[in-house]
Amino acid sequence: MAHEVRAVVALSKGAPVTVETILVPDPGPGEALVKVQACGVCHTDLHYREGGINDEFPFLLGHEAAGVVESVGEGVADLAPGDFVILNWR
Repeated sequence: MAHEVRAVVALSKGAPVTVETILVPDPGPGEALVKVQACGVCHTDLHYREGGINDEFPFLLGHEAAGVVESVGEGVADLAPGDFVILNWR
């Protein structure tokens, strides 16, 4: 079952970002669903928005976050619901 969440979205190069409701699917094999409690938007996000890394739009801003694991997909053994995690894009 997909989860509705609010996200900051860059729709096109240089355009103002918008806050939209998006659907996040349940985690698949090897994935975890994390309820983000804090997220930073840094200069890299702004660089992406200006098309400085690629022109693949739309994309979500914020790639440095912390939160709590809500559920895990098949084959995930090192995380469990309730675990606190820190996320990074690499």
